[in-house]
Amino acid sequence: MPLLLLLLGLGGVVWGGRFAFNVRGAADAWAERARVNTELMAAAKNILDPPQSMWTVRRYRIQGARVFLAGLVLLVGAFFEVWL
Repeated sequence: MPLLLLLLGLGGVVWGGRFAFNVRGAADAWAERARVNTELMAAAKNILDPPQSMWTVRRYRIQGARVFLAGLVLLVGAFFEVWL
């Protein structure tokens, strides 16, 4: 069980930290991808109004911070399960 917590915690810290701290423009790239996909979906549905993308860089960074903190909690849980 501690190994599972450790692996999930490390994954959360790495993935969440990548977006929370915008490592190598990860949040920027994903926000741009969301904007382009929203525009393509609007064009496919013949919607002429300019579409508004729901996912912004700030929203990706906030979600990354949440996943980062959840990963830290899992790492602390794994530490306490092994050492206590």
